[in-house]
Amino acid sequence: MAHLYPLPTNYKLVFFHNVCSFTVWFCCFGRFLVLLPLVGRKFLPGGIADFFHIVSVLPFIGFLLVKSCIGVGFSKYDLWALFNSIKMIWICYGVIFPHPKIAKHTSYSFLISSWCIMYMIHYSYYAFRIKTKSSPKFLFWLNFHHHYFTFPVAIISEMILVFLSLGFAEENSWVEIGLKFTMLAYIPIGYFQWEYLNGQRLIRYNDLKKKIESSSTRNDDGTPPRNTSLSPLQNQEDIQLRTIPSNSRS
Repeated sequence: MAHLYPLPTNYKLVFFHNVCSFTVWFCCFGRFLVLLPLVGRKFLPGGIADFFHIVSVLPFIGFLLVKSCIGVGFSKYDLWALFNSIKMIWICYGVIFPHPKIAKHTSYSFLISSWCIMYMIHYSYYAFRIKTKSSPKFLFWLNFHHHYFTFPVAIISEMILVFLSLGFAEENSWVEIGLKFTMLAYIPIGYFQWEYLNGQRLIRYNDLKKKIESSSTRNDDGTPPRNTSLSPLQNQEDIQLRTIPSNSRS
């Protein structure tokens, strides 16, 4: 059974952010599921676009909050979270917001669903990890495997929306050049992101799985469970869990 650990103030802020972010993304997804069959994809942006675009800023705010509250130095493992959060803001306010007509395309619906599912899993998993040092098995599995579905859907939707926005850019303008460069950059960047997710996240999943199995084995023998904290390879959220002061645990 999972135990609730008392947290210092800075970790309470991170935990509160995870819980609130999950709630907001869940509300966004619920609103999407209600509106889509009622109004259709062509009228969907009028009922959800403003809310969805504001919610899409949360990953960037969360990144800054985590770095300021936890005080962990920036590392190369933070690049994915930082780059992805900035990309989301740019897609919403640099591509879709100036050209609202492209939001009527089917790809916008797929973008909403993929981002919502991705971050509902992300924030719920780390809320459990921070407060209980564990998570339900199905959530543990989803956190390290959902990218097989959400990442391809998200990146294809983003590329389609960027392509559609080219039709509204002035010919030979800096905006058009920037959008064309972005279209070309999506291919290599998407490849490296996919490799990162398949490499680092599966390594982390296998590492955690082995530690959990080892802990369960020791418990069956009647001995204290082995510490299941993560190895130094992990990213910023994992570092947070390892650096919680021991005097804050029950």
